[in-house]
Amino acid sequence: MPYIAMVIPSLAGGGAERTALRVAGGLAARGHDVDIVLFQPHVAYPAEVPEAARLIVLCGPRAWARRDPSAMPANAQWRPQRVPVLQGARLAAGLARDFPAAAPMLLRRGALGRALRFARYAARERPDILFANLPQAEHAAFYAARLAGPRVFPPVVPVIHNVVTLGARHTQRRRLLFPSAAHVVAVSRGVAENTAEAVGVPEERLSVIYNPAVMPAALRLAEEAPDHPWFGDGGPPVVLGAGRLARQKDFPTLVEAFRRVRAVRPCRLMILGEGPMRSELQSRVRALDLEGQVSLPGWAENPWAFMARAALFVLSSRHEGLGNVLVEALACGCPAVATDCPAGPAEILEDPALLAPVGDPEALAGVMLRALARPQDRPALRAKAARFSMERAVEGYEAVVERVLRARPA
Repeated sequence: MPYIAMVIPSLAGGGAERTALRVAGGLAARGHDVDIVLFQPHVAYPAEVPEAARLIVLCGPRAWARRDPSAMPANAQWRPQRVPVLQGARLAAGLARDFPAAAPMLLRRGALGRALRFARYAARERPDILFANLPQAEHAAFYAARLAGPRVFPPVVPVIHNVVTLGARHTQRRRLLFPSAAHVVAVSRGVAENTAEAVGVPEERLSVIYNPAVMPAALRLAEEAPDHPWFGDGGPPVVLGAGRLARQKDFPTLVEAFRRVRAVRPCRLMILGEGPMRSELQSRVRALDLEGQVSLPGWAENPWAFMARAALFVLSSRHEGLGNVLVEALACGCPAVATDCPAGPAEILEDPALLAPVGDPEALAGVMLRALARPQDRPALRAKAARFSMERAVEGYEAVVERVLRARPA
């Protein structure tokens, strides 16, 4: 069986991190040797790290000194490494020679350090293929491949978890580096189309593999009672949002839409998650005189219990890669609506009547009211979510592994 490395900067939190863990666990369960490779010793959910895979942390000595071993799973292996100065200079000179106009953008000390640590890992462990998740991991893999040479280094397959913006630094780097990719995985059709346009990846080198958003363990947890009084006090129904409290998720638009919905029918709004916009959201709630009607309980260890009992789930994002949380809500039998953002919600919901334009609270309120007034067939919602299963995701990754290794010169 092929030996696979799933590379991601850290496990500090987020949809891409959870997806990488799930895919790694699914591949390991099918008999593959799998490493989960990190560059920072941050693991927000050690219980979700699959026991059948190895967790390898390629951190620097300073990060190693700050580590908290008690917060790491038992299968974690620490690899603290100092960056060799001569190798770093050699890599920097090669990048400056190959990309003279873009050298200032590419030659960052942190990126070079990660690449050198990763080159050592690949030379020692010799995985057959690398899946690089998120830009930092992509840069480390591509830079290490340039240092080692394509005949020695395993093929690199970036996994694109979100839409990319024309002109952004990450997009510019990808345009320079992705010609070296053996293949590219996109988590939705929308992300694939965006990657083809913005980065210039040809269609024949792109595969769409939906995230494994429906997990049997999550469905079991959905049966538990949620830790919030609103689900047992006999009050108005709860409209639910969930995600990082950040600009991308656009929760201010959801709060504004909720104010309009509440003027028509009684309901309450709960938003699960933490992030930099908490203070701004709390101020918005006070300004709209919605205190007592909007709850921001923070991070929830078991969001699925909330989804299983909410009257409606709302995704109000400006952009997504797929929108795992939307699939999870459907899998819990919760009716859901979303903004028609790039990319993912339209593919998941498959109904224009459940979508509203991005950043339009009035239109979103209208979609929410129609969904609340319409009885939902919960088994049909669960069936719609079943397309995003672990089995389908793992089969997709195995097909990419087979295709890439078959095409590699002997």
